[in-house]
Amino acid sequence: MGWVRGETLGKGGFGFVSIAKTMQDHNLPPLIAVKSANFSESESVQKEKVLLDKFQSCPSILRCFGDEITTENGEKLYNILLEYASGGCLVDHITVKGLPEITVSRCAKSILTALLHIHKAGYVHCDVKPHNVLLVGQDAKLADLGSCCCKTSSVDGNSR
Repeated sequence: MGWVRGETLGKGGFGFVSIAKTMQDHNLPPLIAVKSANFSESESVQKEKVLLDKFQSCPSILRCFGDEITTENGEKLYNILLEYASGGCLVDHITVKGLPEITVSRCAKSILTALLHIHKAGYVHCDVKPHNVLLVGQDAKLADLGSCCCKTSSVDGNSR
């Protein structure tokens, strides 16, 4: 394990996200976010990892540096190592003081770029909301791809 888990940044139905410090001898930024789920319940997080790898060429989608299975406090966890969004999520900025028009424009462009990339690959994000738009420096990045679905099949399994 090339990182040390820090404080929990958030929790959801999938599991939890923590900040982590990385070891100097690894090819990772000094701070990363680690999304973790109990291994037996990690299907959506594993799916998210596959999709993040698929979309890694898009600068408007959160970067994934890899995945690891760890055992912590006797619990087997599946972890994906993600780009740390030091600016938090878009909702934090909207609710506190709003955003200048230029920032809104830049964020909208980034979100649309990410969605176009996802749609061209045949997927739909299915959970676009301010909580899932993260700010990495001045860049807005779409995150939480665990709800993505292939747009060529419907809920009942029939092609569209």
